[in-house]
Amino acid sequence: MIAKWCFPSSNGGEKRGLNDSGIETFNDNPIKSLAREICQNSLDAVLKNKTAIVEFNTFSIDADEFPDKAGFKSILEDCYDYCKDNKNPKTPAFFKNALIRIDNRKINMLRISDFNTTGLKGSDWDNLVNSSGASEKAEGKGGSFGIGKNAPFACSEFRTIFYSTLDLDGNQKSKGVSKLISYKLGVNEDGTDNLSQGTGYYGVDTSYNIRELTNMLELDRDFKRTSSGTDIYVTGLKTTGQEDFKSNIIAEVLDGFLVAIWNGKLEIRVNGYIINKDTLSDVISTYSNSLNDNTKMCFNLLADSSTEWYLLPVKLSGTMPLGNIKFGFKLLINGTNKVSMVRGSGMKIFDKGNLCPSLRFVGLAMVEGESLNSLLRSLENPSHNKWEPQRSPDPTVAKDLLRDIYNSLSEKLNEVASKTFDDQIDIEGAGDYLPDEVEDEKTDQKQENIQNTESLNKIISVETKVLEKPRSVAHLETDEIGDDIESTQESEGQPTEGDGYDGFNHQGKKPHGSGERDFENVGMLPDDNFGGEELITVKAKDIRIFCINKKEQMYRLIFTPTTSSSKGYIAIYRLAEQNEKMSIEILGVKDPTLECTRNKIGYFEFKDGQPCKVDFKIEGEEYSTMEVKLYAYKG
Repeated sequence: MIAKWCFPSSNGGEKRGLNDSGIETFNDNPIKSLAREICQNSLDAVLKNKTAIVEFNTFSIDADEFPDKAGFKSILEDCYDYCKDNKNPKTPAFFKNALIRIDNRKINMLRISDFNTTGLKGSDWDNLVNSSGASEKAEGKGGSFGIGKNAPFACSEFRTIFYSTLDLDGNQKSKGVSKLISYKLGVNEDGTDNLSQGTGYYGVDTSYNIRELTNMLELDRDFKRTSSGTDIYVTGLKTTGQEDFKSNIIAEVLDGFLVAIWNGKLEIRVNGYIINKDTLSDVISTYSNSLNDNTKMCFNLLADSSTEWYLLPVKLSGTMPLGNIKFGFKLLINGTNKVSMVRGSGMKIFDKGNLCPSLRFVGLAMVEGESLNSLLRSLENPSHNKWEPQRSPDPTVAKDLLRDIYNSLSEKLNEVASKTFDDQIDIEGAGDYLPDEVEDEKTDQKQENIQNTESLNKIISVETKVLEKPRSVAHLETDEIGDDIESTQESEGQPTEGDGYDGFNHQGKKPHGSGERDFENVGMLPDDNFGGEELITVKAKDIRIFCINKKEQMYRLIFTPTTSSSKGYIAIYRLAEQNEKMSIEILGVKDPTLECTRNKIGYFEFKDGQPCKVDFKIEGEEYSTMEVKLYAYKG
């Protein structure tokens, strides 16, 4: 029987338009989505003890080589005729373009092939080719929504894909799938239009369905499959050129699967260019301009034998550990201040920010353990770039789990911050101040000293747990995920009552030169001129605030004002829910020349470009996300 294109009748069912939600999910960045979904699926299908190999190869075919071109063109024409009067111009414009492209002399194509994989058979084949929103992946596997297969369609000018597979038993299958719109097939007996379904197939048309071919499609003349695996052909590839496509794929693959490649689980080939653990360094160097800074820094983190790795056990209260977070980071002058969260397969889910705003660093957090991986997988959104606790059957438990993970990372970073910044200052030779910028030779020295840790193999175990009933809660600000996740820290003690505070000055004293004026009210009102002097807001760069002693609730603030003033002060606020600002009660400052009242510390002599430092105590037991504002009097 001859293979052809066929769009089955909807039989009075749903009318489908061009705005397919599954495809629209990936339209924002089709190449990135393609790389993530394809590589994830290949890692899920890899043979035991093998490296999954994924090959991306662009080529072109003569228009007449498009399978059943005449039949497909006729369907495009029917679609255009049915939608040409559509009020939404997007749909007729799509079919106009498709009709032009199908008549071009050449059609751009992309072949995606995987090797050292099982190939597809049974339900795996049906879920990929013949279903929508279905997934039967086992626990710990990547995709669980069944929509990732739509990513290749977002890269096709025809929204049309061909699949071929060879399984371990030697069975071959091929089929085409096109996701267009419902169009008029004819007229029903009652005079109504007989509309098609929105999805059509290239295969053998039988009386009951459209059956797949029992041979491999060989649309790429330079390729012939000889081992198990799957080939996906994207028709009418959306790309500005081969080199652009190559660099974009490489950038997205390295961003999402750097750890998998480094661990030898994944090898990528793009138009013959090989990316694996052995070539990774050269690839990073060659395509440096195409890569984001975080990718390059994470590679250096993995490649540096001095990187110290911490093993952070994760468990729910009253249970055995679910698994571990293997956490490594480096202090860097130009660090992104983000931790890449990586699942067990080696795929990055997202970059977590705001774990320790005071540090300049880059970090990797790798999930270890089948139970922990499975639980976190269940929290992933369809795009696999967030963990969302509301997707769990028990969102409260999921929130606790994520809180535990983020707090463990934050605690480790703050621990290092409290030990490192004084060393940094000494290295720089700047006394009590941390310069915003240093000369190249000093930068090199700083990096060398900061990163002087032990070997890659040194694992430090840090016991953590999820609190069943946290005693103190503060909002954890994040720019990536889990905006409703609360940051919870277990209190290890409260500030000692009475005088002293280990050398800190205390509230209630009068500020220098203020007479009887209450320091609490300085700068609170716009018209406050403090004896005729004009109050201004001072901008600052390189503001860093971090906990230097959790038990005593001691914090360090380092900032560099961009305005000079002989009389300046700072105001510190705690960011609560919905970023609501609340004043922090400052209990004392260490510098004897400074005084504090409520949430203010002063007075400083601000000098443009000269860093300032202040250590202070706050009231309360929890870590806090803080905001700092600077004020000064002119004159």
